[in-house]
Amino acid sequence: MSEQVYFTNCRGQKLAGLIDGELSDRAVICCHGMLSTKNGTKHQYLAELIAGMGIAVLRFDFAGRGDSEGRLFDLTYSNEMEDLYAAVEFLAGRGVERLGLFGSSMGGAIALMGAAREERFVAIATLAAVAHTNEVEVRHPVEAESWKTHGYADTEAGRIGKAFYEDALEHNVLGAVRVLRAPILVLHGDLDEVVPPLDAHDIAVAARNVSLEIVQGADHRFSNPVHLRPAMRAIAAFLVGHLR
Repeated sequence: MSEQVYFTNCRGQKLAGLIDGELSDRAVICCHGMLSTKNGTKHQYLAELIAGMGIAVLRFDFAGRGDSEGRLFDLTYSNEMEDLYAAVEFLAGRGVERLGLFGSSMGGAIALMGAAREERFVAIATLAAVAHTNEVEVRHPVEAESWKTHGYADTEAGRIGKAFYEDALEHNVLGAVRVLRAPILVLHGDLDEVVPPLDAHDIAVAARNVSLEIVQGADHRFSNPVHLRPAMRAIAAFLVGHLR
């Protein structure tokens, strides 16, 4: 059973979430990828696993995605970090004191940067996390040219404004990782066509307390259940182990 919840970010937008499992003084927060939602396959499966181990999970839609208010056009790393902090405060209001954190792709970068500023996170796990947000122009040259020329770029999910490009250049994921004291689990597919596996290695090198696993044959989305299910089980065991 999942509980539908809503909370408000600092920009006054209502964010939609689901709590799987029974809340106590500890919980896990899930951060979905750039164009994904809280209902993505990996997040649903991870929530089911963790809730089955006795820890509640909050998976929510960032502003402009899924059931949350806002526009995809306004997507930025900074806005998503504000949304994550709103989720933390919402759970604090429900009595949660210790948190685990999972993020995939862009959500992985949000998790790492967000945890560096929030001591209530005691463990962080990422899947295909972005380590170099400032390389957006190199990795996405067509979109970058459109942002500079037209002020927006079109994606499969809709139009994203230039603020995403400008904001991405200002963040430093590895700098955040270097100050993190909480243990980190980093998983990445060796066939990732969106975020290079080198990003996972760079995160591991920067981290103080890290476990790194490069999954042979896995793509960016871990679209094959043969890769996804063991990865989610490893993440669930890691997060729950540090919350017990």
